[in-house]
Amino acid sequence: MEQDRYPLTALDDESLALSAVLREVDPGDFARATNCPPWSLDELVVHIAMSIHLDDELATAAVSPMAMATAADYYRRPERDTPQYRQSNVDRTVEVAREVLAATSSAQWFHQVSRDSVARLSRLDPGRPVQVQGRRPMTLADWVTTRVMSVAAHGLDVALTLGLPPWTTRSALDVTRTVLISLLGTELPAELAWDDQTLLATGTGRRALTPAERSSLGARQTRFPLLS
Repeated sequence: MEQDRYPLTALDDESLALSAVLREVDPGDFARATNCPPWSLDELVVHIAMSIHLDDELATAAVSPMAMATAADYYRRPERDTPQYRQSNVDRTVEVAREVLAATSSAQWFHQVSRDSVARLSRLDPGRPVQVQGRRPMTLADWVTTRVMSVAAHGLDVALTLGLPPWTTRSALDVTRTVLISLLGTELPAELAWDDQTLLATGTGRRALTPAERSSLGARQTRFPLLS
């Protein structure tokens, strides 16, 4: 189905948009501290590339459709909120960044990784169930959706680090909105009048709720950030 291929379109669009921004960054700015401590901008960009890097082909899972996880389920895993999980991400990124930066720039590596991953994913059936290591089986389209979330959310981190306005693409906002609303469990109150860019920033903790927004959300405010 065409809608199953939309997440890959979004990943392609959002990756190209980030690459275009990174090409214009002064080389000295890649040493800047980010709002994802203790990473520098170099390390953050490497982390984004790692999140979409395909070491090998995703294994096909033998599972009934009822047993598969959704993209939102990916973020409901309790270990994501543990210090051990976060520290493991930090340490692994620092280690990989050291190796990458000895050979090339983080911007160039991200571009190469993203082009390779999009090309390889385009040859696969988005509807097939895949087994991602350490995760419940999900359709390839749902797994790609989580990769869109990674590039879009961390793209906001890059924008915040460089003092730039967000550039999130329309296709990425379409994809991330579906996940965030699913995590919230209901549509947003109409009086919030958030656009999808605001939902992405607030839902991922890159923007704090205002007192008025907390009042509109009521008990649902405790769910924010919906993921981080």
